Amino acid sequence: MGNSSGSKQLAGSLIAILTAGLLVGALFWTKKGPEAKLEELPPLKVVLLEVQRQDLKPTESLTGRLQPVKTAQLKFEVQGRVKKRSVEPGVYVEQGDELLKLDAQDLQDQFTQSKSQYDIEQAGIRRDQRMLKLAKQNLELQKAEVQRYEQLNSDSLISASQLDAARQQMLTLDSQVSDLQYKVTTSKARVALKESERDLTQRNLQRATLAAPFSGYVNEINVEVGDYVTATQVVATVVDTNSLDLHLDVRGEVVAALKLNQKIDVMIGSNTMPGELIALQPDPNITTNTHAIRIRLAGDQVQSGMLATADVPLGQQIGVLTVPVSAVSTNAGESFVYSYQDGVLIKLPVVASNRVGSNYVIASGVKAGEKIVARDVAGLKNGQRVIVAP
Repeated sequence: MGNSSGSKQLAGSLIAILTAGLLVGALFWTKKGPEAKLEELPPLKVVLLEVQRQDLKPTESLTGRLQPVKTAQLKFEVQGRVKKRSVEPGVYVEQGDELLKLDAQDLQDQFTQSKSQYDIEQAGIRRDQRMLKLAKQNLELQKAEVQRYEQLNSDSLISASQLDAARQQMLTLDSQVSDLQYKVTTSKARVALKESERDLTQRNLQRATLAAPFSGYVNEINVEVGDYVTATQVVATVVDTNSLDLHLDVRGEVVAALKLNQKIDVMIGSNTMPGELIALQPDPNITTNTHAIRIRLAGDQVQSGMLATADVPLGQQIGVLTVPVSAVSTNAGESFVYSYQDGVLIKLPVVASNRVGSNYVIASGVKAGEKIVARDVAGLKNGQRVIVAP
């Protein structure tokens, strides 16, 4: 019993000691330390620049693809079956070279027939002219014969029936002269008709051969030997790549600064090539409200289909106020710059009319000679104290 009572007293003493230790530790950790002192931050360093007036020659970069200066999608003007395929895509051809040929036997027969009819008409006209001359001579002779018969009849030397027969012969000859005169008079019209029929069949015969309309490369041949083609079917394409055109669509203010034959630099990859403005649409497209222009380049160093970027010059701006893009802060659609006055920043609203390269042209808000912060303006505030960086 005595041992049990001693153990309980020892346990109680240990619990009391642990509790006292915990209380002391808690008091130590919750003791307030010395209060931190707030130190004022040094003024921010800023880079300044002076707003100046300058002359600008702005450009606008526009991108498009180079296209051949000439592209011809060729069709036969007559229908028929392909007899000969003379070239393949990629072949260079001269103007007039044969590309495709149709079976032209029917067209040849039509031409032969119309030519023969023309020759027959010519021969008939020559015959009518000779016969007209003879008929007029016979008519004159018959008139003289009638006059003689009339004199003889008055002297009762011939009968009235003989006189009537002579007069009837004169009328017959006169009718023949009139008929031949009509044929000779209308001969020019008949010859012209036969001639036009002959020429038409001759042209159709020539149209059975499809020739290159200009010198260039064959880009496509769309038919094979034996195919039947019509006059509405594109059978071949020829392109002229000696020069290439860059087709672009530009805004009205851009086209207003351009002139035909103006020199314009064109960037293709890492190379810059000279180009010439050869076409300019004065009236804009009614759908896009843009103007189509064409810039021509030599085709010896570039290929059709390449992407090209043209630096199209805009109207020159004289004596305008400019500030770097990095000096302008934008918030809720409004633009600001920070003016520097006696170590303090003043937030000034500005109106930027347009951007030229890395500068804004300022329409209002600042004056020439005014000093503003040049960059890193996103975190600045109105009234903030700053120092100028060396």
